Amino acid sequence: MRPLKNACEVAVIGGGLAGLSAARHAARLGRLVTLFEGSALFGGLVATVDEVDGIPVPGKFSGQDLAMHLLEDARKAAVRVVQAGVAKIQLDQRLALTDRENATYRPRAIIIASGASLRKLGVPREEQFIGRGLSRCATCDGGFFRGQDVVVVGGGDGAAQEALVLAKTSRRVTMVCRSPLKAKRNYIEKLAARENVTFVWDSEVSAILGDDGVSGVRLRNVRDGASSDIECTGLFPFIGATPSTEFAPASLLTASGHVNTTSSLATSDARVFAVGAVRAEYGGNVVQAMAEGVGAAEAVARLLH
Repeated sequence: MRPLKNACEVAVIGGGLAGLSAARHAARLGRLVTLFEGSALFGGLVATVDEVDGIPVPGKFSGQDLAMHLLEDARKAAVRVVQAGVAKIQLDQRLALTDRENATYRPRAIIIASGASLRKLGVPREEQFIGRGLSRCATCDGGFFRGQDVVVVGGGDGAAQEALVLAKTSRRVTMVCRSPLKAKRNYIEKLAARENVTFVWDSEVSAILGDDGVSGVRLRNVRDGASSDIECTGLFPFIGATPSTEFAPASLLTASGHVNTTSSLATSDARVFAVGAVRAEYGGNVVQAMAEGVGAAEAVARLLH
């Protein structure tokens, strides 16, 4: 048996599907893996999805079910899980990783799989309304708005999925979109079949209305500047995401804050890899994220062999 000289031989940053896949596979290849996740929610943004689309296996899976399955498998493969975020990584002669509990690790390789966080609307009092009508998880909170009117902001896959979940229980779902829908065709067809889903085009939220809770939103038409109000008790913004790379050295990042990688998922430092939504050129597919995790694990195993 190999002595445990470095329990953090491979550090995986992020407990989303890409990170869990990377950690599990690297451990199965015989590496000593430590997975860092700062939140209690494994699976990343996909954990809030009611039904994961595109998984090439029979049956239906929620994002959380899939994440818990991968987490259990990772632990069975002897992945050490540290429930702390990463404060910084240093690209010295020896890699150094410091977590938010101020513990320092010396991995031989790092896989960055920290994903992305949902972009904020950027309107006054936005933070005050979280939990008071503003939510970013229809699967978690949709039941609170049963029989009520809600607004979903955005036109991508995430917004479409939220709207479809809410349409099952809410009286009316209004989707506010700056541009034509960018969601997958099957999502658009399902939305079109829902009589309680309506659209407001060429618009963005300029203010959230209400005192103790959301009572409506004020919209601004991006073409002519006209203002209008919509009454609602629930607001679900899904207007894109920003990469979670605040801990990463600037030398690894693009101007947009994503991690820049080669086709082999390696960064400009050959000991550091990136996978999933944190990576520039990521396509946004769940299966791709998991495959990238496995690919990075294979690359790390070759590097350390």
